Amino acid sequence: MDMPNLSRASARPLRALVLSGGMALGAVEAGAYAALEEAGEPAPDIVVGASAGAVNAAIIAGNPPGALCRSLRRWNSTDGC
Repeated sequence: MDMPNLSRASARPLRALVLSGGMALGAVEAGAYAALEEAGEPAPDIVVGASAGAVNAAIIAGNPPGALCRSLRRWNSTDGC
């Protein structure tokens, strides 16, 4: 896949987040990403995933940083809250 705009976006290397499938693992991924965000880590440039990881990737890509953790926790909660 050719992404010329992303490769020239800055002098720093691109940051990618790759998430795997599995509902239980999806909850772990959500918590890990929330911890990175809360620690002030920069957002990834590219987010991809498979199965539950794809849902997490869509939530990460489609929400502003302030609302992201709440959305991920809501999606990955066992009680549907």
